[in-house]
Amino acid sequence: MKKILALVLALATVLSLSAVAFAATNPADFFDYAYDSDGEKTSDVPNPLSWTGTFDLKSTASITLDPAIPASTFYIPLGSMTRTFASGVEIEDLVNSDYFKFDVDKKDNGKLVSKISVDSDKTLGGTFERSAFLKVTLNDTMDTDENKTSGTITFKAKNDNTYYANKNDKPLSGTGSPIWEKDDKFTLKYTLWVSNVKVGNDDNPDVGDRIYMDPDKNDTNTLVWGDDRAALKFEADDDARKFYCRLSTSNMSDIYAEYGDPVDADLWFYNFTGNKTIPATSKATLTLGIPWDDDDDYTPDPENCFIYELDADGYLNDVTSKFTYSEDDEEIPGWSMRTRQLGTYIVSDTELDVTVDEPETSEPADVETPNSGKDIPNTGSSDMVNVAIVAAVVSLAAAGAVAFRKVK
Repeated sequence: MKKILALVLALATVLSLSAVAFAATNPADFFDYAYDSDGEKTSDVPNPLSWTGTFDLKSTASITLDPAIPASTFYIPLGSMTRTFASGVEIEDLVNSDYFKFDVDKKDNGKLVSKISVDSDKTLGGTFERSAFLKVTLNDTMDTDENKTSGTITFKAKNDNTYYANKNDKPLSGTGSPIWEKDDKFTLKYTLWVSNVKVGNDDNPDVGDRIYMDPDKNDTNTLVWGDDRAALKFEADDDARKFYCRLSTSNMSDIYAEYGDPVDADLWFYNFTGNKTIPATSKATLTLGIPWDDDDDYTPDPENCFIYELDADGYLNDVTSKFTYSEDDEEIPGWSMRTRQLGTYIVSDTELDVTVDEPETSEPADVETPNSGKDIPNTGSSDMVNVAIVAAVVSLAAAGAVAFRKVK
């Protein structure tokens, strides 16, 4: 009896797992979301996609994404490779460049879109079926307002599908019966509302998020990035404006190579992209948080660290004296200073050589001048000058000889 019961439980477990797997391969909301390259719903397009119209031959559909984050790449699902439209066209033929020409006509704010292409044979969105997607790559922007970009995507038939009937590689659609004619189109209009993420007073965005801050007017505003990686505190007036304030902590390899490696220093980066002025009534307090964990293998003494700022010409300036280290005086533990503008800062456990070598200049050669002190104008080549001098000497000698004869 126990063996039978164990067998029943084992079968129930297998069946339940099979049901989960089946559900994963047929997600009901497959067309409702955009995906990242790992096949997950992407946070770069957090809201469901809005589809209208009919995406099919000789028809027009529209899709809206609101919002879409700048500098992101995401995938819009078109369907499995075996999907058949009402017209009889299969996705596998539609995305085949031998049969249909793919074209993108950018219209409003086309510069926000880097590229739109077709990516097939991917298995995104929790489905194990080969599927086709539109791959969309957006350009970066530090704008604090949302921007609309739109355009039209078309799949245009290169020939009638029957044109390929006697070819070795012929379309799957219709298996030779008339399905589409030359110049027939699938048309998809797209609208993207591209915007950075809005944050406000007391928000806590992640490091790397493309954000802008909309301060509370006539109030004290604070913003903390990541897990206490940096903090900003300032007083805003009744006319406080929005400002872009993305923080990147990625290593800057050129800075490491030029400054860190020669002295075997460990460097930590705080790159406030855009270097925007803070809309404060007076100087704001910027705190660079401790970049290492207490349980790390190596933790330098924060009071013996050095801080540098990257200037517009790419040089580092030692600004250690502008910062004060504290564990509890500010919003987070770290090094704080008063400033009106966010820049790029580097914390180092070792003093860096940031001296700038002055370019070598050659000393001008000494030039002899006549006693009169006046410059001699250059009226010709040196050869001509020499000829003139010789002629003058000869002339004077001849005149002297004549005078001598007369006197004699």
